[in-house]
Amino acid sequence: MTMFGEVADIKTADTLDLPRPKANYHVVVAEPTELQREMVADLSERATAIQRKEVTPDQDNMLKVTSDGRKIGLDQRLMNPDAPDDPSSKVNLCMENVYRIWDETAEKRSAQVVFCDFSTPNKDGRFNVYDDIRDKLLAKGIPKEEIAFIHDYNTEAQKKDLFAKVRSGKVRVLFGSTAKCGAGTNIQDKLIALHDLDCPWRPADLTQRSGRIERQGNENPVVDIFRYVTDATFVVL
Repeated sequence: MTMFGEVADIKTADTLDLPRPKANYHVVVAEPTELQREMVADLSERATAIQRKEVTPDQDNMLKVTSDGRKIGLDQRLMNPDAPDDPSSKVNLCMENVYRIWDETAEKRSAQVVFCDFSTPNKDGRFNVYDDIRDKLLAKGIPKEEIAFIHDYNTEAQKKDLFAKVRSGKVRVLFGSTAKCGAGTNIQDKLIALHDLDCPWRPADLTQRSGRIERQGNENPVVDIFRYVTDATFVVL
């Protein structure tokens, strides 16, 4: 940008003072279960063993520890599919907020976007938070056609049609990852809430996420951005 600035006049959203909605940020903290506390303690023991070279890289390494830490912080069932579904988990707290806002904004047909880069949809039957939240929202009464996963739309034409449905309020709950639903995704018209279910690796990715809702053209003067964390786990915002 510095080099380009030598031959061009660069303007950002801040310098242009574009009309954008005011965003209220909320940090939603879930208490860890006893199982999650035990899992986090195990991560510490694994990290110590790796540092002492008590295990070889093919047996365990810090990348695996980090990946497992993200799983624990998101939902304990990602580590153990047989683990109980904690009603107070951040996944369930997010689901409850999505349903509440969907119900409260029914007349305006406002939309929401849920960001989660980890535990995306799969076709092999493994547990993932996308299907888990969607199934619970369907059970609460949200029509199936009002919920969409960006991962089900593979072509540019399909994505264009999906984004148009979000802007019109036909699709009112969109799930996506930063990579698939970040830069270039124009869905702001009716967005009333954004949910960060996990924390991306790069701080810039959080900016990309919030840019979907804090955007010119949003009909809502005030919007809410929720960031969910599990206390005392590996990953926090």
